[in-house]
Amino acid sequence: MRRPGKISRVGNERLRRTLYMCALSAVRTNKALLGFVARLKHAGKPPKVILVAVARKLLVYAHAVVRTQKPFTSSPNAPKPA
Repeated sequence: MRRPGKISRVGNERLRRTLYMCALSAVRTNKALLGFVARLKHAGKPPKVILVAVARKLLVYAHAVVRTQKPFTSSPNAPKPA
């Protein structure tokens, strides 16, 4: 039971920080995420919300790679790297 006045720290802070930094980099450089980021911007989402969504998507990608033991390949509809 939570005591009044105590802040609950749920999750892994180190993982959150790492994913956030990866999201910062991915938003600028990852061609596979361009469409996703553009959709969120068009929907009027604030920049931090977009970064958290990208961080979650990166975590989902990483989990899929670990689960399937296959390398990551972006969707066929994603923009091709230049």
